[in-house]
Amino acid sequence: MSQKRSHRSFIVQTVIWASLILTSVSCDTASNDDSQLAGGVLVTFNVENEQFKIWITNETTIQQVLDLRDGTSNASIPNGALLRGSGQDNHNEPWSWHVDPEEIAMAETTIEVCSGLPSFIENDIDEWVDNVGQYCPWSATLSAVVDFR
Repeated sequence: MSQKRSHRSFIVQTVIWASLILTSVSCDTASNDDSQLAGGVLVTFNVENEQFKIWITNETTIQQVLDLRDGTSNASIPNGALLRGSGQDNHNEPWSWHVDPEEIAMAETTIEVCSGLPSFIENDIDEWVDNVGQYCPWSATLSAVVDFR
């Protein structure tokens, strides 16, 4: 009897894990009623071993990101104005900065002064926001796009 119970428990746990994995992997659109994000896309980028997110409401840039995701664009560098705070609905936590959702574009090349790891900005936020003014990580790779439109 305990072997049957153990087998049932294993099956139930497997089904639960499989459904959780399928839900997290296939989400390309979102409908979170608690979210303050609406009318844009939330894009996740990896830079070496770090990650950051950009909330984008600029329609031109949204299309650029979708083209990059679909493999029809080489513009892979997010290039945008830096602002203090983790952004709309704290989308860029744990960082205490975010990229302006309207003043953002995807670029194929940029100047070097605005490239770096997300932690570089965090560790010297005044310099980055007040003097550099923008973020354009050359080694950024697109990780995820969640559409809130």
